[in-house]
Amino acid sequence: MSATIRIPDHVKYRREAESGLVYDHENYGYEDASLYEVSETVVDVLEFVGDGRRRDEIEREYSPSLVERLVDRNFLETQ
Repeated sequence: MSATIRIPDHVKYRREAESGLVYDHENYGYEDASLYEVSETVVDVLEFVGDGRRRDEIEREYSPSLVERLVDRNFLETQ
């Protein structure tokens, strides 16, 4: 069975006109927060994942390499 992927609690995102923003506040201090401008595809993946989906579903819809990159960036995590 494929692992479940979810969005970590410390990651927030929003869609912009032609891109998106991901806000990472893992340390819970504004001075330590990171804000990233990301492609629409990244926001699409985050919206698709929602509260959690099986990794194979996400990889089938997008790509294994994209999922792995988002896990490496800590935008997604394995449960």
